[in-house]
This record gives sequence, structure tokens and C-alpha cells, in this order.
Amino acid sequence: MAVVFSYGQLQQSDGPRALANVDLRGTSSGGFTAYTDGDPYVYAAMYRTQPNVRTVVDFLARNIAQVPLHAYRRVSDIDRQRVSDHEVIRWLDHPNPGTTRYRLFESLIQDLGIYFNAYWLKVTRGDGGVGLVRLPPEQMTVEGWLIPDLFVWTLDDGRRVELPRESVVYFNGYDPSNPLMGLSPLETLRQVLAEDCAQTNYRRAYWQNAARLEGVITRPKDAPKWNLEQKQAFREQWVARFGGQAGQTAVLEDGMTFTPISFSARDSEFVAARKLTREEVAAAYHVPQPMVGILDHATYSNIKEQHKQLYQDCLGPWFEMIQEEIERQLLVDARDVDRIYLEFNFADKMKGAFEEQAGAVYTLVGRPIMTANEGRARLNLPRITDDPTADELALPLNTSTGSAVAFSENGPEAALPPADVPDDTDPEEAVA
Repeated sequence: MAVVFSYGQLQQSDGPRALANVDLRGTSSGGFTAYTDGDPYVYAAMYRTQPNVRTVVDFLARNIAQVPLHAYRRVSDIDRQRVSDHEVIRWLDHPNPGTTRYRLFESLIQDLGIYFNAYWLKVTRGDGGVGLVRLPPEQMTVEGWLIPDLFVWTLDDGRRVELPRESVVYFNGYDPSNPLMGLSPLETLRQVLAEDCAQTNYRRAYWQNAARLEGVITRPKDAPKWNLEQKQAFREQWVARFGGQAGQTAVLEDGMTFTPISFSARDSEFVAARKLTREEVAAAYHVPQPMVGILDHATYSNIKEQHKQLYQDCLGPWFEMIQEEIERQLLVDARDVDRIYLEFNFADKMKGAFEEQAGAVYTLVGRPIMTANEGRARLNLPRITDDPTADELALPLNTSTGSAVAFSENGPEAALPPADVPDDTDPEEAVA
């Protein structure tokens, strides 16, 4: 590898592709008004200026980054062991001195949501481990034919840094015309977002113009005809008196009438259009609408079902794609790869309320699972110390396990303990 990670700095090692003194900060993006197809800087501007885009992308990023990634060793088809101290987990938990595991995955999903391409630079730590640093997608290009062969990082000053395929962890989506790089979802939403941007600009101009309606002033047909100087003088007087002034009442002369020619916010359905834009963005990212604040048809029951749908149908494919790419591109750098696989542990996010969990466990187990003192601890109550049974499970009389009944040749009755009868006592007298 051409670089090492030492004391929190990228330093030159050996090889022609040196990355010494590299500024890892992202660059500023251009305005949203430049609608150049495929321009990554425009995608960044869309995220910065479009609240609906940021709401949905950040929702995905925050929920995926919150779920931990675990490593497991497959023992058999029905057994596995968690490897909590695996190298890959340590690399991901501490990617570099300036980034946490949460921020690493949050920025990963944000890059995928904005560009549908994301890059991690592998750097060698001082202890020989692998460090991970996010690369700005707007500065990256991929070279190759059907699979990536080389990554080119174009810096702010125009320098081109060539990165070999082995030094980059690359996540990308699908593009029907480019097998090397993904097509941003924002490209598909470009026209919807442009329409929303035009509506926002109109509303801003409306309020900057003191919320005045545009209109036409008409004069009676039998009024004296004005020459050009009179028309210009009236226009200047009108603009000077009422232009940009809120709360003014105009007094017209010569039977003049004012006819509005612009639509009000109600007529333009501005609020409905903004809601439609958020619905379109949420649909493009396959996010359930109540998850991003669209509660028109939300109820308590269907929100719970849509929360399940979120982790099964929405976030599930993201989890699968990310863990497979990490296995393919990062796990190969670890020493222990024997039957190791990675999996996001989103089972905790799928748990219901405590009452639902307790009911489900009781149904599966068929017996209580907490002692009296364990239950009191959950309620912040002191332990019961004078009763030893408070630390034992209270089993119902109608509950028993298979080992509680011993079978013998004479049936289960033969395994019951004998009655406490003295040896010199006649059994018939004892019964009597």
C-alpha cells in the first residue's frame, strides 16, 4: 500500500502514488441552479438546498448507522459463534482517530443516497492494522471496463492521485449505461426537485415583494388617452408609492380597476405540492411515508407494521449490500477468514414493547424467566434478602420438563420417590 496511517496523519511510504499532505476535507459545491446532467456537485447542492432530500437521506443514514455490525464464525448449518474481537470489527469500530464507527457508516449511507457511490480509503496504521478514511465521491472517478481497475482522486488543485483497486473499499449502485459507477437517485428526481425549487423561488419573491399580488390596472374605455410620458409618470409614481410596501391601500383614479393576474398560495396548492415532493422523494428511496413525517393515513397499528416494513423491505437490502461489500473488499485483509461472515444485528430494533417480548418468551419457553428479585430490580425496588426463594424461579404446578418424569420398565410410577414409611411398619397399617 502506498500510504501509512501514523499518529493520525497520512504520510508517504513507498511507491509512486504518494498521498503526503493530502487535505481530506470535502469541497464546496455549486448552486442548485446548474442543472447539468450527471454533475456530482449538483447532487451535493440538491442535498444542501432541498429539505425533503435531506430529510429522507439523513433518515436512512441515521437508522443504518445505529445498527451494529457483528462478525460470526459458521460452525455448522445450525450453529454459529460470534467473534466479537475480530480484526474487521476492530477496524470498523475505530476507523481513524477523527471518525467513529457511527460517523463512518452515516457518511457511507449519505454518500450512497446522494451519489449512489461511496469510497473508503484503506490506510495502514502504525500497528499494522487497517484504517479507513472517507473519500469525497464528487472528487472520485473509476477507470476500467466491466469491473473497476483504478480509482482516480482529483484534488482541489487539479492533481490526480491514482489509487489501486486494493486500497479502496468501493460501494456503488446500478447505472444501466455505466457498469463502473452508480446512478444517483437524485438524477431521477431532478425534474421533481426543479419544480419544487421553482415554487420556492416564487414564494420567496412573493414575500420579498411585500406579499403583493401581481396585477393589471385598467382604465375605462372612454377615459382620455395617455401619451407615453403620462404612462411612464404614472408607473413611476405607482412603484415609488406601493412597490415593496406592505399594508398599503391604493387609491385609483379615472375609474381605474385592479385585476390580479397571479395565483394565491391556496390557488397554487403550494403546501400540497411540497408534500407531494416529499412523497416522491420517500418513494424513490423506498422509505415508508410515516417514517418521514407524512401522517395523513397513519394510525397506531399501521405505523407499527410500517416500522417492521422499514427494517425488512427498506433497510434490509441496504444491510445486505453493505455487509457483502465489506466481506468482499475488507475481510480479505484480515488474518482470520475461516468461515467468517458479517451481519447487521437489527434484532434489537425489531423488538416490541416489554409486554410483547415477555408474552412471546413465555409462549416459547412455557415458564417464567425472571425471579422475584430480578423483577424488583427492573422496578428499582430493593432485593428481598430474608426469603431465599426470591432468587428462584416460581414454577407453576402444571409446568414440568421432560427430565422431571423418569420412566422405567414399570412405567413412570416406579420412578416416584417412596413414601416416608418406617421399615417396621406394616404397609396396610400405614395406609389405614
